[in-house]
Amino acid sequence: MSSKFSARLKFFTGILLMILNTGIWINGLFIHREREMDIILAVPVLLIGVFLFLGWYKESREPRPVKSQNWKFALSVLLVNYLVLYLIYMISDLLFRAAIDLLSVPGIILPLLLGLFITGFILSWKHELYAGIFFLLWYFLIIFGQFRYRELLHRGPCMLLGITIFIHGILYLYYHFRIIPKE
Repeated sequence: MSSKFSARLKFFTGILLMILNTGIWINGLFIHREREMDIILAVPVLLIGVFLFLGWYKESREPRPVKSQNWKFALSVLLVNYLVLYLIYMISDLLFRAAIDLLSVPGIILPLLLGLFITGFILSWKHELYAGIFFLLWYFLIIFGQFRYRELLHRGPCMLLGITIFIHGILYLYYHFRIIPKE
């Protein structure tokens, strides 16, 4: 199998798996709502898709990307996927859940969470340290909101789904402190 064919196969397979992951989320949140927890089982599909896509990135670049570029690429691809999934989850929440009073404390937390996530997303392109901190703050606010306000327990991003963003925040901090200084 030629190197070009292998790279193309990784590219298309990675894209296909990331699209499949998004389809599983759409199915669980919009079409078959009783299967909402299938989205948790889709995490390995997303990760395999991202790593295949990373394989394409490594093989298609001349000169070969260094370790920090590989890390940055993988973190960015994951984050773009999380943004799409977050938007799908928000739309589902708006369509299928009762409205929440945005002028009360539990209602203020949801837009604040979105603001923290978007800020972390924007900072991730140039300031990985701050992005990692914002993603960790995002997750701690989720934990606080879910334990403190019963209204948030079954709406918005939950602790289990948010763990991926928490891990992503840790990976950004690791990237900033361990990967970048070595190069």
